[in-house]
Amino acid sequence: MLSVRLPETVERELTQYCAARKLSKSQVVQEALAEYLVAAKSPTHPRTTPEPDLSFLAPDDPIRQFIGIVKDGPSTDEWMAITRGEDWNKP
Repeated sequence: MLSVRLPETVERELTQYCAARKLSKSQVVQEALAEYLVAAKSPTHPRTTPEPDLSFLAPDDPIRQFIGIVKDGPSTDEWMAITRGEDWNKP
């Protein structure tokens, strides 16, 4: 048996997803975890991020060299939740 704590927003979305599809939370989590573990083992499916669209910048714009430097890591929302708590974006 495994117990997992989820952020409120994820819990709410999972509940809605399961209700709409008449599935149990356990079923959805088991399937998602199984797919994740299979994908993690597969060297043919690396997590890649698309190259950023820099068409709005001039070819000689000095900021170009900094866009896309960080290819992996938490999103802005994740950083905000880490530093300010889960409710940072609630009205």
